[in-house]
Amino acid sequence: MTGAKEITLKGYSIWNDVMKSNKITDIQDPVLEMEIDKHEFANMYENIVSELQGKGDIKSYIDYYFIVNPIKSFSLIFRSEKEKNAFYDIGLNKNCVISLTEVCEGETKKDKKKRNKKNKKIEENDDDYIIVFE
Repeated sequence: MTGAKEITLKGYSIWNDVMKSNKITDIQDPVLEMEIDKHEFANMYENIVSELQGKGDIKSYIDYYFIVNPIKSFSLIFRSEKEKNAFYDIGLNKNCVISLTEVCEGETKKDKKKRNKKNKKIEENDDDYIIVFE
C-alpha cells in the first residue's frame, strides 16, 4: 500500500492550535508539576510537541494528554498521571529529555559516567602510603 491516507479528528487540537491560541498561555510541566509559559514549554519539549500534529492516531493530538485547567482557564494540565507519563515517554524514546532518576540525582548518565571515570583514575593514581612531614 503506497499512499496511506492521513486521518484528522474534528474537534481535536494539534500543537499549532495551542501556539496560535490567545486563550492558552500556560502549560503544566511534566517534571516541575507547575504551569509554565507555553512558549517556554515549546522550547523545552520541542521534540515532543512536534509529534502532536494530528497524524491520525489519537495520541498525536494535544487533547489526548491535556485538558483546560478547570480553575485557570488559560492553562492546560495533564489529564492524569497516565497521560503525563505517556507524554514524557515520547521524550525518553527520542532521547530529548533526561530520565526522572537523572533529574532526582541532579546529573545525566553521561555526566555520571564522566565523574565515575575521573574518580576511578584518581583512585588508580592514589598511593597506599602516608607521607609524614617533620
